[in-house]
Amino acid sequence: MSSTQPRTQRRVDGLRRVAAAALLAMLSLSTGAVPAAAWSTDECEVPEDLLRLDAPLPRTASKLVPGGTLTIVAIGSSSTYGAGASDPKMAYPSRMKRMLSAEFPQTKIRVMNRGAGGEVVSDMLARWDRDVVALQPDLVIWQVGANSALRASILGDYADRLREGVARTKAIGADLIFMDAQYAPKVLAKPMAASVLLATDQVARQNGIGLFRRFDIMRHWVQGGVLTFPVLLDPDQLHLNDRGYACVAAAMTDAIIQAARPLTD
Repeated sequence: MSSTQPRTQRRVDGLRRVAAAALLAMLSLSTGAVPAAAWSTDECEVPEDLLRLDAPLPRTASKLVPGGTLTIVAIGSSSTYGAGASDPKMAYPSRMKRMLSAEFPQTKIRVMNRGAGGEVVSDMLARWDRDVVALQPDLVIWQVGANSALRASILGDYADRLREGVARTKAIGADLIFMDAQYAPKVLAKPMAASVLLATDQVARQNGIGLFRRFDIMRHWVQGGVLTFPVLLDPDQLHLNDRGYACVAAAMTDAIIQAARPLTD
């Protein structure tokens, strides 16, 4: 990842990309999976406007300096924990740590994965003091929305609990990023999904919180025709697989760098 240009914005030779896409399609059809050696996150291209968090990360930027230490807590449900990954090291928080460390080799990057399967926002708030506050993070990435949509949670309560999490994070001086629901068949099948996505966006905007638009980013990949659902998702049609987590980690890494870079230059 270049320090002057996000990974997802690199120019890639057209013929090589077409050939790689054809090979990946053939492999996925014949085996149902694509060996990691056959792809790279350079293929997970995202337009810059989709990466924009629309909120600065001042504390994060202050730590991304030579000799600094950046502590990140990733809290959420199963797609933070890494359900669908072949190994915990393949989940997005672990991959993001490696990518950020490569980008900022003179900064110590600490990432704690506090994902727990099946939880909604109220469950996460119940362990906030232990799994967020006690770890003294500089940046909190809060993955929300999917289980609330799947369970048809009360929308007003969902938004209120998000606001509570915002207040508790601001009280410790940490930066906060919301990560919204994944673009996946089981989420798309739920009538409440659109309302949950809208509520997440509204709370983020009203409170000056960065929003990582995972839903829109994954939709961009799928509708682009190269990164299809079978390529990105576990067979359960909800959770990401190793490749999906790698792509999300690359996009999140670039989003953090894009938000923090103007403050570090």
